[in-house]
Amino acid sequence: MSLRKTFGSLAFGALFVALLSLGSVGLAGDSVYGKVTAVKRADLVTFDYGGGAYDIRLAGVEIPKNQALAHEAARFVSDHLLNKNCRLRFEGRTSEGEMIGRLITDDPDYGIKDVGVELVRNGLVSWQRSYVGYKYDEMQKAEDQAKSNQRGIWNPVQK
Repeated sequence: MSLRKTFGSLAFGALFVALLSLGSVGLAGDSVYGKVTAVKRADLVTFDYGGGAYDIRLAGVEIPKNQALAHEAARFVSDHLLNKNCRLRFEGRTSEGEMIGRLITDDPDYGIKDVGVELVRNGLVSWQRSYVGYKYDEMQKAEDQAKSNQRGIWNPVQK
């Protein structure tokens, strides 16, 4: 066997092993299908992908300090995700190692929607302006809709 073929085989083998090891860690932008098995808070769920489960912090949202709204936000997440299939788009990790992701519904009745955006659209949470994972002003548009309809945190009665 020539040196060139040997080197090519070794390089391919190393690349294959590297790709396998990355699959268990997850890279920002990776997606996986699974099911939400627990809702701990509006921004923290347990996601089971079949090969295991992870606690996932919803990307780009902040729970309101108003306990009634925080409870309503958690109920919204439960209604749309608990024990239902969805897609997790892995965004990264916090400095403490918590997984951060976007959860996309896979519900024939409700449609395919980003739960974080829908929480903001319904005025149940605010969005983290420091988070840059959303494109096309999705979060700003969702907040504008919640404000114009005086939903949740934008309802003068709720404050």
